[in-house]
Amino acid sequence: MKRLALLGSAVLFLLNGRPALATPGEPHPPSEVSGVTVTAPPKPNPLVDPTSQFVRSHLPEGRTDQLARFRDPICVKVLGLPPEFDAFVAKRIVEMAAQVHAPVAAALDCTPNVHVIFSPSPQAQIDDIAKRRDILIGFHFPAQLKRLTTFSRPVGAWYVTRTVDQFGQSWLDVDDPRPYSPRDGGEKPSGRAGSRLESQLSAEVVHSLILADANKVAGEKIDAVADYIAVLALAKWQGLERCNAIPTILNLMADGCEARAPEAATNADLALLTGLYAVDPLELGSQQRAAIASQMRAAEAAPSTKAH
Repeated sequence: MKRLALLGSAVLFLLNGRPALATPGEPHPPSEVSGVTVTAPPKPNPLVDPTSQFVRSHLPEGRTDQLARFRDPICVKVLGLPPEFDAFVAKRIVEMAAQVHAPVAAALDCTPNVHVIFSPSPQAQIDDIAKRRDILIGFHFPAQLKRLTTFSRPVGAWYVTRTVDQFGQSWLDVDDPRPYSPRDGGEKPSGRAGSRLESQLSAEVVHSLILADANKVAGEKIDAVADYIAVLALAKWQGLERCNAIPTILNLMADGCEARAPEAATNADLALLTGLYAVDPLELGSQQRAAIASQMRAAEAAPSTKAH
């Protein structure tokens, strides 16, 4: 299809034309003691399940109101570090993909659909990618491009997704004003009306682009960075700046979360990804979230173990 061809061209540009890279409770009112203000943390809401809240806040629903994951075999390319570290990070992503039962490419000469770039100038890097092939930024309207490509985190992630109907036809999720035609893959997918459980559509990740600020991650252990990037690469995420109460590798780069940051993917991380790749892809997002949260709660009782 035209749109899938566009994505393939974009990946080639990324590889062959990239710039040079460096190897409700309310809080209690504050009380003052001897000039020091102490603010009590907000009380947890007993009616809110933290696991369900974690899934809801971090896994965004796509245009079909579903959670996206890879269907195509995952193939990884890492750039910007010394070769042995590039290989280490790529290997960890593939290992975690197999661990959570995501599809993994068997051939060594596969076409990458996960690109990880370590750059000392990440803003210039993402600006160049957006200028030459903005399809790699994922679905957006033109007015949103500057906001979406403002690099403000130690690690940023962008995802290309597609919608697939019950007949196997797929459409990249792009802002394209042209009408759909049979040459582009038929009419725009509409799903099945009248069902509260299934829409006969599914959401898929086609490409993950992970960009790391080489200067900001330099002080972290390579094992922890590799696990953090692997978790980011295997699902579409949002809200990465938030510090989480449950143990998760996402706390490694979250704001003000150093004391809660593990050095490896946790049981919660692996349970979330395993649940994501196990849910019925045709279920509505609410059903998918409930199934994933249930898998995570079941993993809470298991002893914490290193993910690799």
